Amino acid sequence: MCTICWDRQIAHKKERFAPGKIPHEKTGYWIAKKVQAALSPPKDETVYQKLCLDDQSTAWFGVRRDIDEGPLMFQDHGRYAGLVASTNSERFDARMSSHAASDPALGDVRTPSLVSLVGQTGAGKSTLVKLLIDLKLREPASYPTPVVGMSGKDVPTSDDVHLYVDPYSALSGAPLFYADCEGLDGGQREPFAAQLRRKIWRTSKPLQDQDAEDSSFKSRYGSERELLWADSSNRRSREFAVSNLYPRLLYTFSDVIIFVLRNPRVIESVFEQLIDWAAVALETSSNQPVLPHAVIALNACEYDVDPELWDVEVATKTLLESLSRTVHLNTSFQKYARFWRDRNKDIETVEQLMLCYYSSLQIVRIPSEGRPNLIQQQTERLYEGIQRSCRLARERKRELRMLLDAEELQSYLQYAFDHFAQTIDVAFDFVQASFFNSPIPLDFGGNILKLAINMVEQEKGDADARTIFSRLSYMVASCILLDSVRHKILGTASHIFPQYLDHLDAALEDFCDRHWPCEFSIEGSGLSRCVNVRSGHGSKGHQLKSGKVFAAGDYVSEFSFEKNQEEFHANVYFRLEHLLERLSARVNHGESQEMAAAEIHRDDVMAAFYCDGPKGSVRTVHSHSVCFSCLFEPPEHALPCGHILCTPCVKTYGRVKDGNVIEVYECPMETNAVGRSQPWTVQLKPEAAGLRILTLDGGGIRNVIQLEILRLIERQLNGKVPIQCLFDLIIGSGTGGVIALGLATRNWSVEECLGQFERICMESFSHRAGRDIPGIGWLVESINNCKYDSHSTEKALQEAFSDSQYLFGGPRPSNPSEFHVKAAVLATTPGGNPVVLANYNRQSRDRSLYHFCRSENLATELKVWEAARASMATPKLFKPFHHAPSKQTYLECGTNYNNPIAVAIYECRVIKTGSNFTSYYPDIVVSLGTGYEPPTHQSPVESPHRNRLMDFATRKLQAKGPKQRIPSAAQSQKIWDDYIGHLPATAPFSAFVRLNPILKEGLATTEAFWQMKPLETKMEERLAEDGQIKLLASQLLAALFYFESTDPITEIAADHFVAQGT
Repeated sequence: MCTICWDRQIAHKKERFAPGKIPHEKTGYWIAKKVQAALSPPKDETVYQKLCLDDQSTAWFGVRRDIDEGPLMFQDHGRYAGLVASTNSERFDARMSSHAASDPALGDVRTPSLVSLVGQTGAGKSTLVKLLIDLKLREPASYPTPVVGMSGKDVPTSDDVHLYVDPYSALSGAPLFYADCEGLDGGQREPFAAQLRRKIWRTSKPLQDQDAEDSSFKSRYGSERELLWADSSNRRSREFAVSNLYPRLLYTFSDVIIFVLRNPRVIESVFEQLIDWAAVALETSSNQPVLPHAVIALNACEYDVDPELWDVEVATKTLLESLSRTVHLNTSFQKYARFWRDRNKDIETVEQLMLCYYSSLQIVRIPSEGRPNLIQQQTERLYEGIQRSCRLARERKRELRMLLDAEELQSYLQYAFDHFAQTIDVAFDFVQASFFNSPIPLDFGGNILKLAINMVEQEKGDADARTIFSRLSYMVASCILLDSVRHKILGTASHIFPQYLDHLDAALEDFCDRHWPCEFSIEGSGLSRCVNVRSGHGSKGHQLKSGKVFAAGDYVSEFSFEKNQEEFHANVYFRLEHLLERLSARVNHGESQEMAAAEIHRDDVMAAFYCDGPKGSVRTVHSHSVCFSCLFEPPEHALPCGHILCTPCVKTYGRVKDGNVIEVYECPMETNAVGRSQPWTVQLKPEAAGLRILTLDGGGIRNVIQLEILRLIERQLNGKVPIQCLFDLIIGSGTGGVIALGLATRNWSVEECLGQFERICMESFSHRAGRDIPGIGWLVESINNCKYDSHSTEKALQEAFSDSQYLFGGPRPSNPSEFHVKAAVLATTPGGNPVVLANYNRQSRDRSLYHFCRSENLATELKVWEAARASMATPKLFKPFHHAPSKQTYLECGTNYNNPIAVAIYECRVIKTGSNFTSYYPDIVVSLGTGYEPPTHQSPVESPHRNRLMDFATRKLQAKGPKQRIPSAAQSQKIWDDYIGHLPATAPFSAFVRLNPILKEGLATTEAFWQMKPLETKMEERLAEDGQIKLLASQLLAALFYFESTDPITEIAADHFVAQGT
């Protein structure tokens, strides 16, 4: 009604009440429509089924029960990763359209919060999520919301855990995600959505007839794991997963838990259920930085209550006071109170008991239908409480340096999925997860910390922090001495020491906060000491490794940053002073400063330090991220003993044989070991020589075009110069990564590489997942979310690359190859962030648009075949590659990086200069495509199969017109054209060479392995006399030469210089 008509109504004039004492009140039309839509379930069975099918795209994780006697599988549908990727993309687009400052190179640094809704079946969890989302939408937009249960159905609507994004915060730096968990008391009844899905699987058409974008989304981000603990009928039940597995995951990672109950008559039971749910998960994680905040949402409340009880603070205070003393009367409360009293914690009220499991507690009343304004008001109050609690949780985590960004949270979740798939009886440890997901800084301070952690691990239960840092101080002082000499830092200890002080403090503080466990233990109890570190201790008290809470109390340790900072400083300072005196004495006797410092460091310090291991044993330390010889530089050169040294240490402790060839007779960290009769040869890249780069686009079987081009280049050089001699770095995307690894790590000739590549493609693209099973092959393909059998691909890669060769480090062959080519392949994480997997190491001080992966040790290092498998993990074709030792999952890099030119140039600069020095360019860059079909400029046509309720994670947040999808081959060419178009005028354009044959007759599909031979023949005929091939061969031959000056360059006149050298 308009205002005039509203006032004319008799009921409004006399302020009468509607039935149920509901006042006549003005309600905004949009509020009324949204509330009505949320509270009114569908009445038509067909519409209800359609909504349930569409809601499948919001599934986050759950348990698959397709085969009664088969293994029980935990499925991660990739919903979180998809939402993170899509909202980050939309966020970047929004900033670009508004011309706001934005740097995509910094990656996704948002810090999301997880809000989990749990409760009984039919309590209104889905309705509440729908209200929270819809009432935040003021303009037409499409955000998925849960399906509200249909009237008359007595089975749960949805199964497992679904994930939705809050539209108000979706594009902010702290997005909220709502996790809607399957009802707690659903028992063994199969939810309607699960029944419908099973029915559809039995009767529907194959996968290719379903929504292509939705299947692509699931295949890109989804994964599954066998639940090894499901070894009995009870543990295989739906009820067991809902009440035991899901709480472990949601309680561990949620900032807020909303417990939804429908108009409970006995409020006491609400608190019982909330504590019961938390108690299941409390001891299943350790070092958890913050306990979740709790919200009790009393849904569908009657209106005949004191109006003050609609206020959250009043409702919370009133109910807690009324239940205060029941902690001594209620049987369930008595049990849990006794648990905490046995651990020296006073429990006298229900609130004190609740705060043992949650950081805070709020009670919010949500009214039943009839007053849309009040429903909107209470929903807004609930939302404000959620935001406030999430902000407190983030602030606390930030203080503890445990705040995870979007990508880190995805990694921790994957680690937790792996952990709880293997066992639900051992606690998930945040500190252990951090070793895989939050790398220690790659600087002097981080390297000191890594050595200290290594010492603690070797000492095991006998470790003493003060003793460790006392022994460590001598090694640290000697490393400072060595570094100061290498960088010609002159002066006494008082001048040199302050320049390294920040690194010492960072190492000590990080060790005390995040790596040294609490020293509390109960004498005579037979219990071990507490495993929680300072940053993860405040939430639960003292815990054992199993997760059991055995006492209340704060972190206890005699060793701390505040207490031991000065002692550590003094130890390092005075030992540095002593070492400088010894260095000075040797220099005064005629020794060179560099050699004297190196010998003191090796013979006097490292010899004593690495021989002083636990109980008199040798201290064994190996790292792929730090040179444990000097603690400053990244390790690059693996020795037969397993240690990996940086280039400066190889130069220091090796013997120069011929210019840039160095022979290493013994490892400086093993001075007491028997020396090698045959030296280990290390060949270094001449400083004066520029880098030569080869990049290989992805293209499936069409990558044979690249191999044919390389074969023709060798032929132009009369077959006397192997292709490996022409390049220093080879980077490949997709199947191009397989070629890069074959040429660089296996030293295959082009002919051998071609044969191996053909065999890998044939094995990979000929075995279709489930297609050999009559009648139901398509169903197996649908369930697996992939077209081809990944096992066949992995077997072919293992045969080609061997199962024993590591990408970096590991056993070295007795006679290393004459080729020393660096290789890297591109992949992406489930969150959509690009990563580089390489057979070399480097250190960059800049943040890049991708993550350079380097495992900490050999146990978590990728093998060469595994890197190739990660590069080939194309969504919809193969399953994502999950690397169990490192707990990481990889997918193919996607079309945005199908041409790796930008990554290649960045890597080139970092390798050569240590940073993204934009004025540096390589001597030559050769970019090989996989064929290019000229565009036809046709208008895009939207697929008739496109679902109008398509999943949010596979499209834009706001309603927009259809967008043309560029084929990968055309996208690769566009990436090259864009990159060259943005080069500055000073760039050496002749050094950038692109060969990408135009195929007017059309491109072969990436999977058509039977077309490889004809394609090779066609390319050989077409390119044999190509002038570009001849010119490129000449350029590559010229790039073999470089000028190395032997004397300083002198200026003899204006713009005239003299340079002498060879």
